[in-house]
Amino acid sequence: MARSLAVLVCLAALLAVPPATAGAPLPGDETSTAIAASVGTTQYDSTDMTANPAVDPAACGEFEGFSNTMWFSYTATRSSATIVDVNSFVSPDGSTDYLAILFVYARHGSSLDLVGCNAYPATTNFVAQAGTTYLIMVGALGADDTGEPALSDHGGTFNLMISAIRGRVLTSRFHVSDTFVDPDLSDACGFDVTVSFDDRGADKTFFSSSGVHMVTGFINGETTFTAGGHTVKFTYADGFRDRLDGLFTIVGLPLKVWLDGKLLSVDSGQLVLDQDGNPVVDRGHHPVFYEGVDICALLAA
Repeated sequence: MARSLAVLVCLAALLAVPPATAGAPLPGDETSTAIAASVGTTQYDSTDMTANPAVDPAACGEFEGFSNTMWFSYTATRSSATIVDVNSFVSPDGSTDYLAILFVYARHGSSLDLVGCNAYPATTNFVAQAGTTYLIMVGALGADDTGEPALSDHGGTFNLMISAIRGRVLTSRFHVSDTFVDPDLSDACGFDVTVSFDDRGADKTFFSSSGVHMVTGFINGETTFTAGGHTVKFTYADGFRDRLDGLFTIVGLPLKVWLDGKLLSVDSGQLVLDQDGNPVVDRGHHPVFYEGVDICALLAA
């Protein structure tokens, strides 16, 4: 009798233990666990995120099949032109860099309506409506789309920026410089080529009530290629205008090519290009644009 009672007690204890359950999804791994985001720039890590084909978008134009998808939720406090941008090249040593794609959806009840998606760059502009919640998904592109296996099919660290524009014009300025040995150019030339650049510029994004309607910009700088005691230098002061109508205008300030300190060629005058980069208007002289520059041959001379 005592043995039977002991068995019954053990069975009751076993039955009282709840069955094992799968771990709860990580914050941001599903739409249901989207991380609350606000205006500003914040860094995240999608290394441990997974993809869910039942929820995640399947494609954006020519891009398809995304991994390490991470979801965010942003509720607009006022109606305004808004920029959402992802910079996935932020690690100090490049160890967690990757190629990202961005999706933005507007939530209306139980449905999600696509606002925009983009890669190269992962940026979307739209007019946010006050009180509307937007779901933002950041995913990793696949190597089949990028041709860059080391930067594809995995997550990493990235900066998510949300900017609500006050007024109709957003102005940004930049200054970038670097010096490095270019492996691709060195392979093409058959000898090491050192590249050094120093660029400054600014751009303006113009908004209407329906979104972005024009982008203008200006870049002033120089890029130098050095090898074997020779230098090829490009100096430029280029303005551009894009009305988002399929035409891109280079305003007409000069591009100069120098070989060992001597002026070799000058491009100047206005160029208007179509979406494929073909000129539809040419008011000037543009030998570099049409003929290019054989940097390897100049450095080897």
